[in-house]
Amino acid sequence: MSIGALKLDVLTGDITKETTDVIVNSSNGTFTLNAGVSKAILDAAGQLVQFDCIQLGAQPHKGIIITQPGNLQCRNIIHIVGQNDPNNIRSTVKEVLQLCDQNTFTSVALPALGTGQGGAAPSLVADAMIDAVVDFVSKKQTEYVKRVRIIIFQTQMLTAFHKSMQKREGTALPEPQTLMSKFKSLIFGKPGKEEKPDEEFVLEGEEIDPAVLHICAETRSSVERAKSWLTDLIVKEHVEEKIKDEWIRRFTDKERDAIKTLQRKLQISIKLECTNYEAYIQVGGLSRDVLTAISEIQNMIKKIRDEETQKRDAELISSIVEWQYEKGSKYVPFDKLTNLTLERAFGNEEKKIKINNKMFFLDRNIVLDANKKSTQIKRVPKTEDSALDNLPGHWDDMKGSTCLQIQLQSTSKEYQDVELLFTATCQNFRISKIERIQNPCYWKSYQMKKQFFDMKNKTANNEMRLFHGTADSTIGAINANGFNRSFAGKNAAVHGKGTYFAVDASYSAHNTYSVPDLQGNKYMYLARVLTGVFSQGNAAMIVPPSKSADPADLYDSVTDNVAKPKIFVIFNDVQAYPEYLITFC
Repeated sequence: MSIGALKLDVLTGDITKETTDVIVNSSNGTFTLNAGVSKAILDAAGQLVQFDCIQLGAQPHKGIIITQPGNLQCRNIIHIVGQNDPNNIRSTVKEVLQLCDQNTFTSVALPALGTGQGGAAPSLVADAMIDAVVDFVSKKQTEYVKRVRIIIFQTQMLTAFHKSMQKREGTALPEPQTLMSKFKSLIFGKPGKEEKPDEEFVLEGEEIDPAVLHICAETRSSVERAKSWLTDLIVKEHVEEKIKDEWIRRFTDKERDAIKTLQRKLQISIKLECTNYEAYIQVGGLSRDVLTAISEIQNMIKKIRDEETQKRDAELISSIVEWQYEKGSKYVPFDKLTNLTLERAFGNEEKKIKINNKMFFLDRNIVLDANKKSTQIKRVPKTEDSALDNLPGHWDDMKGSTCLQIQLQSTSKEYQDVELLFTATCQNFRISKIERIQNPCYWKSYQMKKQFFDMKNKTANNEMRLFHGTADSTIGAINANGFNRSFAGKNAAVHGKGTYFAVDASYSAHNTYSVPDLQGNKYMYLARVLTGVFSQGNAAMIVPPSKSADPADLYDSVTDNVAKPKIFVIFNDVQAYPEYLITFC
């Protein structure tokens, strides 16, 4: 919700996870309240903050102090003496906002003041807090504060805040159904003045029917202790996760409806926000439900990313080669996506392809449908490069095989070239043998990818020769099908969830990567790897980051150090070819 130049967010969640400049803690007169949300904040912040509160609370104060953030992600914590009277709450919120502005803080997160142990009515608190924000903005007291977030622990209170917002919209909004409506703007100024729609999109957490617990005990203090214990338990079970991804901007009503369904099904809070600065989805609830939701949302993002990437690949492949089908007395081109499907099948020597969800069979220059109706097709290269059609001249005759391991003679130049690269950093190891891996199908797929990179990056400098340690048990699979990302994370995947390659053989020679067999032999590939244009990696990556504002324009790989890379990670299985297998000990 926009109030002038200030953004007001109301959402369910855990205030200790906020990344605003300031988090507000509603406490007692000595700032040592050890119950409810205040306890959660102090526990998360740590002992240094608690010590500051004790010291400052013992000194004369005006009901408000500022401390360091401790272990929280904010810049500072503002502690206030809790109020339950709406008028006092309104004054306190204004005082907090003024203090933030004086200290050049740009964002602040507050709990729903007085609604916990204070027992204040949520509707009165909502009116008081929002009135305070409106007063603060309308009196032009704000210079630095641009965002205020009210974090509600009990989701049923969202209705009260929603109705309070309705009263300030000037026109009636529909009642919340399964999700709170996105709040476009709050209009101030002369009657009849219209404001342009806000281009930012916010999807707030859904109102969830609460579970009601009745606590009975002999004394009021026993009830309060039980209530505090239950509140602490709920806070500990509640987790929040945040997904930041530019592909979220591509979400349509279909994905948003799926998120609504997910909220109802799992009884969790999901907030989706796309602004000029970032796109993210925040999920809050029980840990197992949050993990389920995160997985489904990641699948939505992956589907959109894959579709866009496929369109981009199709565009580039269409500039390299064109597949055509016979129509009457002439040949006409396929659409670009079908062209991509046929070219991939050609490179992988596949006999079955799926086009528009229908299965077809390839037999040389003929395509057959399920009814065995045949259509003549042909492949027309648009470049003079024959790399996709010809195998390397130094390869041995395949003799009808699909994959061969050819042991090199130690006196050959080919052997000595590989040996020189290996021994540059592995002088203490002895090479038993070096074998050339000949897989025509995978070689053609790799060359097609290389041609794609050369055109996309407008340079031929996209390939490196890198090392990859492995175990004896995986050699057959790698020789036949290439490197497999499904093994990502088997070893420490600190730079991304992909396939790892090293510049130095000594790195890959570690037992963690080149696993010794029962005879003490170790195995390492010297591979051709399309590193292309690379960026800094991190453990959370499942694809390279975007190079530009276009989320489909990705880096080709990631590394441990862009300036002096030692490790490269790729996320596409045909982006590397296992050219030589080195057996050593």
